[in-house]
Amino acid sequence: MALRRRQDLELRAVRAVEQAAGMVQDAERRRREAVARLDREVGTAAAAHGMAVAVLATVLRDDGLAADLTGVDVTRVRAYRRGADGAAVRARIGELGEVVPRRRRTAVPVPGNAGPASADGVSGGAAS
Repeated sequence: MALRRRQDLELRAVRAVEQAAGMVQDAERRRREAVARLDREVGTAAAAHGMAVAVLATVLRDDGLAADLTGVDVTRVRAYRRGADGAAVRARIGELGEVVPRRRRTAVPVPGNAGPASADGVSGGAAS
């Protein structure tokens, strides 16, 4: 009778170990799945951040200023711009709104002349 009780105890202990091992394996599987899901989320967020930095640098036309504003190293900003799909950057800029072109430096108009000053108009001499 004592032998039978001992064998039952051993059998229950073995089953408990098997059950615990199954729980460990299940927890490890869930951990791998969670880490893989989080890795995908991080990858997606990092890609969105890179695109946003590339868009900002493109809009500003200044990698250094974009780096200062975003806290990203300027070499990283340039890498984001090089690596970004140009069509996607243009599309994102279009979603954000119209980009106002920068003012271009123009020549000072001469009174009485509708166009910019030219070398002929500045000389003031008669044509030969």
